[in-house]
Amino acid sequence: MTQADRVLSTPPTNTPVDTTRRRFLTVAAIGSMIGAGSLAFAAAAPNDVPKAVTVPPAAAIAGHDPVFGLIETHRKADRDHEVALDEQERLERIGDHAAADLAGEASCHAAFKAFDALLAAAATTLPGLVAKLSYLQDIAHRDAWMLTDRPDAAILLLVGFVASVANVWRVQS
Repeated sequence: MTQADRVLSTPPTNTPVDTTRRRFLTVAAIGSMIGAGSLAFAAAAPNDVPKAVTVPPAAAIAGHDPVFGLIETHRKADRDHEVALDEQERLERIGDHAAADLAGEASCHAAFKAFDALLAAAATTLPGLVAKLSYLQDIAHRDAWMLTDRPDAAILLLVGFVASVANVWRVQS
């Protein structure tokens, strides 16, 4: 059996390593977008990747990144839809099927509209991008159908993330 003369996955020990926290967080956030399998590759990115600018805490910039408002808008629309579904169930139990059919329709459309807006939205800051990723990951775990059963979800998601990465990259360059 032939033995390997080098290990390609281990970085050389004679190269300088940038160990700043900001660079790690930037690379990790972008890597999480690409996928867990690519995170290790992103962490081993060359040192010519621009270093992150200092970003204020998310609470301080929540009013400056539209993603935070869109997340809250979707959360509210989702809660309103849950209330409407409870009312729809109540109407079905008492036999008022015509009213039951209408009870959740408007709130359903509002929740989908808010979700589509969030998917397509471009974050303007790194905390906004991380918040969007985290929120959508939570949705994927509890309501995966929102991302898999809707034909435009993937396209809107890609449009939003491409624009988000471009915005964050522009700020950090």
